[in-house]
Amino acid sequence: MPDRQAYNASIIDWPRIRAFAQRVARETRTPAEQGISYTTTEYETKIKLIEVKHGPFGLFTKTERKSEQVAVSKRIDVVGRHWVLERRNHHIEHTTKTRAHTNQETSHEEHFVVLLADGSLKKVILIETENMNTAHGRNTFFFTHDHAVRDLSTSYVEAMDFEKRHYSTTKARSQNWGDLEPGKRLLSHTKGVGLTKALKRLLA
Repeated sequence: MPDRQAYNASIIDWPRIRAFAQRVARETRTPAEQGISYTTTEYETKIKLIEVKHGPFGLFTKTERKSEQVAVSKRIDVVGRHWVLERRNHHIEHTTKTRAHTNQETSHEEHFVVLLADGSLKKVILIETENMNTAHGRNTFFFTHDHAVRDLSTSYVEAMDFEKRHYSTTKARSQNWGDLEPGKRLLSHTKGVGLTKALKRLLA
C-alpha cells in the first residue's frame, strides 16, 4: 500500500508529464474521439417590415417596423480531437419554496481530463442547468448550458492518484451527488502517477 507521508512529500514532475503527453499524442494508435461540443438556444431580435392598411375603407397602406424574438440554435465547439484520460461528474439540486411557487434548480457537471491532438493536457467541464418552476399548478422548464476549459492544476492531477468515491449528501433543501471528490484510499506512491498510468494506457 502506498505510503501517505512519502506521497505528501513528493511533487508533480510537470516537465516529465508534459513531455510524455506530447509523445503519447504522437505515437498512440488509439483512435482519438471527435471534438466535444453542445448546442445552445439563444434569442435574437429580428426586425420585419409589414404593410398596414389605414384610412377610410383601408384604402391606404403604410410600412411599419415590427420586432420579434426568434430562437436560434448555435453549436458551441469546446475542444477538438482528444483522448479522455479521466471522467467524473458532480450534480447539485437546490429547491426554493414560497407560498406562491416552487423553484427547483439542478446542475449537472461532467468533468473530463483530456489529452488533445497537439499533446496538451486540459480539464474540460460541461455544465447543464435545469430550472423547473411550479406556480398555480403549472410547471415551466428551461435549460442553460455552459463550459470551461482549463489547464490541469495540481488538485486535478492529485485526484487521479486516489480511488474514486461516489457520494450523495442532502442538507436542508440541497442535494449533492457524484464522484468528483477523490476518495481516501491512495493508489499511487508519487504525485502524478495516476495521470501517467492513464497516458500509458494509450500506448498499450
